[in-house]
Amino acid sequence: MESGEIARVGRNLYCISDHQTPIYDYEYSELAVIIQKLIYERHPFLEYRIFELVQMNEFLNHQIAHNAVFVFVEADLGDFVFETLKEKYPGKVLLNPSVKEYHLYWQDDLIIVGKLLTEAPKGKKAVWHTCLEKMLVDMTAEKVIKTTFSEAEYPGVLEQAFQKYVIDESQMFRYAKRRHIKDDILKIIQSQTGIKLRTEK
Repeated sequence: MESGEIARVGRNLYCISDHQTPIYDYEYSELAVIIQKLIYERHPFLEYRIFELVQMNEFLNHQIAHNAVFVFVEADLGDFVFETLKEKYPGKVLLNPSVKEYHLYWQDDLIIVGKLLTEAPKGKKAVWHTCLEKMLVDMTAEKVIKTTFSEAEYPGVLEQAFQKYVIDESQMFRYAKRRHIKDDILKIIQSQTGIKLRTEK
């Protein structure tokens, strides 16, 4: 599996990679990398994921021009990360903002500290990375993220993601279930895309 020749697509389900269907990878911005290093230095045992709005641009027709960095932190520890980041980026960090607060205080390269749920998938190359399975779920489960692109684009995003990359369906739907939107995503896939799932029928 490490070589990329065998890829996991579901629980006890694997496929032979044809070297044309890669594992999703994303090159983080300089800001995101600095944030990650700062968090690791101050809180080395903390579990967290980092997501950037512009990560979605690969799959969106209407591109996001202004980035924001989301740092999802394990339960009840967001305050510590918020204080750490606020020291370095005063006036640019929000803690668990509502949609209204996000748009009220929005600025380019805004940093949002949110809550990391249990069952959240880990990154493939580094634990803190946001893998594609998590991103696809968060795009419709995270209220703030959901407002940053047109909902009409979501079926196309799913279609592109499944065409271009190996998707661990079991991991994605387990996380979607944890976020109470598994049935919603399944319905979109079955009624608005041509995706043929290996695990869910």
